[in-house]
Amino acid sequence: MSRRAAINTGLSVVGVALLIWQVQDAGGFAAVRRGLASVGAGFIVVLVLSFLRFLMRSVAWRALLGAPAPLSAALAATISGDALGNLTPFGLAASEPAKAFYLGRHLDPQRAFAALAAENFFYSVSVAVYVIAGVVAMLLTFEELPVELRQGAVAALVLMAAVLAVSGWIAWRRPAMASGVIRRLPFKQASGLADRMRDLETLTYGSASHESARLGQMALAETAFHVLSLAESWFVLYLVTGGASSLVGGSSLIGGSLLIEALILDSVSRVINVAFKMVPMRLGVDEISSEMVGVAIGLGSGAGLVVALVRKIRMLVWAAVGLLLWTRKWVRS
Repeated sequence: MSRRAAINTGLSVVGVALLIWQVQDAGGFAAVRRGLASVGAGFIVVLVLSFLRFLMRSVAWRALLGAPAPLSAALAATISGDALGNLTPFGLAASEPAKAFYLGRHLDPQRAFAALAAENFFYSVSVAVYVIAGVVAMLLTFEELPVELRQGAVAALVLMAAVLAVSGWIAWRRPAMASGVIRRLPFKQASGLADRMRDLETLTYGSASHESARLGQMALAETAFHVLSLAESWFVLYLVTGGASSLVGGSSLIGGSLLIEALILDSVSRVINVAFKMVPMRLGVDEISSEMVGVAIGLGSGAGLVVALVRKIRMLVWAAVGLLLWTRKWVRS
């Protein structure tokens, strides 16, 4: 744990340094402050949209549980687990078991975790499709892209295509991957642990195929999640480019074309979430990548950075809510 804490601290320090460097490169703190001020009370809308996104992931998870569980409890579990995943370098290894544990008062934690794993599988497929849409939109809309960005876009397409291919294979073959690896480990308890893992894998695959699974509801919820995410990115970009033209110099982008820019920035954020999950809150990395892409697609200096910072502040707010939910749970127990 001390090694993990050291890694967490080191990554956070590097992230802060990268963030400070990017702020200075984008015109300094005064310029960024003007950009954040352009969002103003609109941040309340950002919080509402992000709350609805949490709600949609909770609905998708609940649709695969196969047992009654209060939506409010699933929502609280989603928010609190997401807080742990964002604030620590453990990522999904911290957030997903925490969500299942949080819901344990209403449902067997193993069953909750299996349904959550199945929901994450479908969510990963939807993210891959969403990222492909954003990358293709960028490549087709903007011909004069930096070589590094174009190469990164192609790499993202290859990665997401691989995710879809592997997901299709898993759905078709339902392999015993984790239990198979554990069974080959050179210690005596491996066989028993592999058997328990195989039971969990069977539960996970069964979460999407039992008669009470509501796959249509799950698919609609995952789709709504991405629509809400795009709406959030578009809304913030609208405020930044319209209310801070002195910072951005891109107010002419307000209108239908801004939706493409929002899709691109949102897609880049998803790629960063996947590639840098070990960095707490993707500190620094998200801001640099968002600013680089924003400049490349003509938003001007500062726009991408401000969008990423608004996203970071929103994440901090919900992380605080998640920690409060954990505190309430421990006090009640």
